[in-house]
Amino acid sequence: MNGIFLIGVDITKVSINEDKGYISFILETDEDDISHLSSSKISLVKNKSRIKLGDVKLNEIHPDLIGLATILMCHQFIGKRLVLPVEVSPKFLEGANSVLSKYKITSKSNDNISANKPPVRSRPGLAYSGGADSCAALAVMPGNTVPIFMQRPMSKDSIYDSEAPLKSCEELKEVGYDVQVIECDLEYLRKPVGFPSDLANAVPAVLLSQSLGLDSIAFGTVLESAYGIGHEKYIDYGNGSHWRFYGKLFSSAGIDLCLPVAGVSEVGTSIIGNLSPFGEFSQSCIRGKWNKPCLKCWKCFRKELLAISLDSDKKVNLKKIMENSEVQIRLSAYPISHENVIIYSIQNIDINNFPVLKILRNRIDMSTKLDFLRRWYSPSLTFIPEKWRTNIRNKILKYLELMSKEDEDVVLNWNMYPFLELESTKKSHGKLTSFWQDL
Repeated sequence: MNGIFLIGVDITKVSINEDKGYISFILETDEDDISHLSSSKISLVKNKSRIKLGDVKLNEIHPDLIGLATILMCHQFIGKRLVLPVEVSPKFLEGANSVLSKYKITSKSNDNISANKPPVRSRPGLAYSGGADSCAALAVMPGNTVPIFMQRPMSKDSIYDSEAPLKSCEELKEVGYDVQVIECDLEYLRKPVGFPSDLANAVPAVLLSQSLGLDSIAFGTVLESAYGIGHEKYIDYGNGSHWRFYGKLFSSAGIDLCLPVAGVSEVGTSIIGNLSPFGEFSQSCIRGKWNKPCLKCWKCFRKELLAISLDSDKKVNLKKIMENSEVQIRLSAYPISHENVIIYSIQNIDINNFPVLKILRNRIDMSTKLDFLRRWYSPSLTFIPEKWRTNIRNKILKYLELMSKEDEDVVLNWNMYPFLELESTKKSHGKLTSFWQDL
């Protein structure tokens, strides 16, 4: 099956083939394309992506699912037009084009292709990472949820280590989950290495959704990411471009998006991890070994800081973690990513036991009342497919209390700008960034 899509202003041909259990998306670019992309922050450095789907054959995958996977994989690189590798249903073509603004799909649909629909006895899937938020999502989802982990092939030059998430998948299999570990190298399409679109880690789940009988694909998106809490200002996620775009794309392909922990803060997902068996299966660090996080990265700092605030007996050398340049760079951001979690953690830590945190404490707004982060923001229920809402709601309430009306008002009125614009805050920020050379 062959198709064409444009990168930048030039034509790039894409072909799809299968060989020995792998499905390959092949991009044939010319020098002008590569030059165009290399001039941006994100460049295309590889022209082929392979996905190992095992016994699932290419002709067994609904064309709409191939269309969705193509968009998720190539969205970042497309210029003005996209010609899909396969003909799709009219429903998918119309739905996708209704939300695509940077480019349009110019290939034709086929009236003889019915829109993709899940089976009557369907189940939910989860784009699983093995991290704390992903495990919390699994903890509150139905027991028949299928965790699907996209395994990036190891590279000798990479600091990424898949041992921990793979071990997590093994543990889940042992307790009865139908875990799918799918080798996929799409992150190597771009430089720097990473997802070519926000939800590209769902590509294996999308391509397998028909064979697995999935009606939805879930993600471990938390309150901070969905609603902007801990960032400059509240985001009306349900009316925002991200939900409109991806929600419509997925539904046009016959799959619902599911965000079971969108109303749960990182504080809440940590609480769920502590109270549920799934906490034993999680490790957010993707550089360390199983049960041995690297204790050098930003994720380790944030998760370990929060862990201390929830368990005063936990022993962590925060000073050593803060000596790492990545942590210093992230703490020097203005505002700090997920700054609410940093504030909550330091508010609930005996600072005398961790004097290295005093300079950071002086930079953040310690007067902010953040107890609401321990509770669930129930309006997020709208981002859960109706079929699974009652089940997921009941499970969330096993671990967390509901936010009150007052709590919800805090979420809706979240605004860090007044604090960030204070001269005293800017001065404290300067002292913090100068502090690193003395640490």
